[in-house]
Amino acid sequence: MLRYAFWALPCLAVAFASGAGAQPTNAPCFAPFTKLLGAELFDRYPANLSAKKIKPATPDVRAGDAHFYRTVLREEAKLGPNFAGHYTIARIGCGSATACIAIIDAKTGRVFFPRILHSATALLMDTGSADVDSLNYKLGSHLLILVGSANEETRAGMSYYLWRNESLKLIRFTPAASFCPRR
Repeated sequence: MLRYAFWALPCLAVAFASGAGAQPTNAPCFAPFTKLLGAELFDRYPANLSAKKIKPATPDVRAGDAHFYRTVLREEAKLGPNFAGHYTIARIGCGSATACIAIIDAKTGRVFFPRILHSATALLMDTGSADVDSLNYKLGSHLLILVGSANEETRAGMSYYLWRNESLKLIRFTPAASFCPRR
């Protein structure tokens, strides 16, 4: 789990005055991640979990980006579903603190590269003891929460996506400044 990443927030800037006994002008901000990423949010968007364990299908990597990333997609698919009942989110390293995103259907092997979220860049945030990852999702939920920046944009914060009909839809965005305000 990433507890630190590379997007700087104003609330993390600590300036020291010169001289003995100088105090920081800004203390680190500890956002309420247990509320922002709480189980009750994921529970609002339940996924159908079958009683039997799904044996993951081999991903279809014959063409396009799936062929280019075939090795990592095959390895991730072997781990089984981890999102929305029978899908596997595959993180493909594509830069420092950035992951390209693929979603694999464990039933059919179909691979999706969502246009709305083709990459996720982590957010620089001291989360204290909370385990906060740039991508937050659960097997039993259609909700995916990005803590950081989508598609290498400069807009950073928390983006809430809903997986329906084999695509992601942005349902809410919370700017980083709102959960870690400048003091």
